[in-house]
Amino acid sequence: MSESGRAAGAGPGEAQKSILAGERLANLALAVPITGRGVALAIAAVALLAAGWLWGYPELATLGAAAALACVAAGSVIAAKPRLEVERSVTPDRISVGHTAHVNLNVRNAGRWRSVNARAVDAYGAPQGIETRRVAIPLARLRPGKSAGASYAIQAERRGVVDAGPLSIGKRDLLGLAATAGNFGGTGRLWIHPRLHQLGRTPDGLARSLEGTADKVEQGSLTFHALREYVIGDELRHVHWRTSARIGKLMVKEHLDTSLPTVAIAIDDRADSWPEPDPFEAACEAAYSILTACFRAEYHAALVPASGAVVSGAGRDSYGDLLAELAPNASDGLGAYVSRLSSARYGDTLVWITGTEPPTDRLAVLKRAYPTVIAVHLAHGLPTSASLAGGVPTIRAADGEQFAAAWNNGGTRL
Repeated sequence: MSESGRAAGAGPGEAQKSILAGERLANLALAVPITGRGVALAIAAVALLAAGWLWGYPELATLGAAAALACVAAGSVIAAKPRLEVERSVTPDRISVGHTAHVNLNVRNAGRWRSVNARAVDAYGAPQGIETRRVAIPLARLRPGKSAGASYAIQAERRGVVDAGPLSIGKRDLLGLAATAGNFGGTGRLWIHPRLHQLGRTPDGLARSLEGTADKVEQGSLTFHALREYVIGDELRHVHWRTSARIGKLMVKEHLDTSLPTVAIAIDDRADSWPEPDPFEAACEAAYSILTACFRAEYHAALVPASGAVVSGAGRDSYGDLLAELAPNASDGLGAYVSRLSSARYGDTLVWITGTEPPTDRLAVLKRAYPTVIAVHLAHGLPTSASLAGGVPTIRAADGEQFAAAWNNGGTRL
């Protein structure tokens, strides 16, 4: 994850120096609490005391005693580890690629006697092993009972899940004889949703009539579907007050218009479908853009990746969270995936997104369960086009922006 962070109130050069110093100190403390300088001084103290005692030189004994006292003082400094309470928040905790989130820290010295004067480093990165970044957090003379605040920004440059924290603090004595480090507080999570492209069209859905035919419809009767947590923009008249009072948070009734299209987005996240990782990012952008267009048109939507996790009838954040976590590593075969889609019938319109040539024979099988099937093929260097392939409308593009252009130009109405 190639986000960039900075400590509030610190210049880039100073922050980088502080981070490097904090990392060196933490690595040293984790390996051994006594530095090389401390070991050398301890050996010198023993040698001077022994020489002064055996040969009768009080000056050498005095120097040895002073060196020994310095070692004892260093040990007492690092033995008293700071007691810190760290409160962390990530605002907002869900953003799309290209936007910025802020990590806010409040550090309180819970000790009674000692002030804290240490180097603090906060780390953030992705649990999937993507690049981890570190940010220097200044804690200068934090007195007992006092608090200090700091914040830094995370620029979302790539889809994924980012964990921030815990706060790492390194401490050493004034002479550099010993060092210690520790982690304080918990972590905060940031979901980075895919980049959003505005789509002017929604998938044309079909609803079955009583006579057994299929007609395109635009409106119909509303039916209660589920309860979900309130999100900004929901109408208060849809709040289910009895359930909200029972669980302690606002819950709204979600209705489903049975005559409107129900769209299932099948993003094929099997490893065989994505020989290169970058087009998969475009696939997530395409899926997120289609979902947003469905929400805007008040269509019911389901996100059905090959890896098995399904989101249906939930708020927009749930779809974005799943897309943020997806990786092209599903192990199921194509046959099992198609069989699951056919048996479950998540809607009447299916959008199949893949990184290889769409399997027209399998899509023909899916048309028995989904009256409308649209294929999306995303790959490096693929010319943007919208055409019929095996009787299935197929959109081909190299990235998310080109996909949106082909979609808006009528690629779903061939």
